[in-house]
Amino acid sequence: MQDKKRFEEPGVDSRTVEELSKKLLEANAKLQKAENERKIMLENISHDLRAPLTAIRSTVDYIKLKNDDKSFNFTGDEFQDMLKLLDNRTKTLEVLVQDLYYLTCIDSGKDKLKLCEVPLEQFLEEYFFAAEMDDKYKKKRLILEIPDDYSRMVKLDTDKMTRVLDNLFTNAYKYSDDGAEIALGVKETSDKACFYVRDTGYGIKQEEVELIFDRTYTASSARTPSKEPSSGLGLTIVESIVTQHGGRVWCESKYGEGSTFFVEI
Repeated sequence: MQDKKRFEEPGVDSRTVEELSKKLLEANAKLQKAENERKIMLENISHDLRAPLTAIRSTVDYIKLKNDDKSFNFTGDEFQDMLKLLDNRTKTLEVLVQDLYYLTCIDSGKDKLKLCEVPLEQFLEEYFFAAEMDDKYKKKRLILEIPDDYSRMVKLDTDKMTRVLDNLFTNAYKYSDDGAEIALGVKETSDKACFYVRDTGYGIKQEEVELIFDRTYTASSARTPSKEPSSGLGLTIVESIVTQHGGRVWCESKYGEGSTFFVEI
């Protein structure tokens, strides 16, 4: 009788205990999921680091070996080829390390937003005109899709949102052929501001669209290999920055026809 009475005393509610247990299990599941994602991401990064490091080491060893051979002289073309290889592989390493560090800063909360109120159309137009001047996009068709009467004030960390546009434009560049369109525009909504980056590139298979923002996701071989150094974390960084702004990002794509990335803030 005493045991039964003890559980009937005020402050001891079996439903409360069940709710707390459920929340604890959910929290543990989230922690386990985050830990698994961290491990997979580190495995992917380690794998991506191995290739450029191996190429750099092989080239350096070759130079050292030939340098020890007094009868051997590098031709101008050979030397330039080796310099180009070292330069490209070093850039790959730089991108990997920078993106990983940037994402770590966002996750840790150290990278705070520096918000300022700006006209969205002006911010986008300035980015677009700068992209038009970039030689990288000379073989693409850049299109600005902002109505003349569009006007919307938004609070942005302009540096971070520029990083979002950089990543989305680079993504469109990598996964499209010469002559493809890359468009920057706005979508009319009643409550939030929304802009998009659209391309007429290779597109993404429907089953992969929901996975592309996952930091553990590796694009399938169906997509054409990258034209430039990449960490594979670009879209993860995009989502992290947009989430920091209290917004959301999503993709609509048709395989073989192109993709559109929307950012709502």
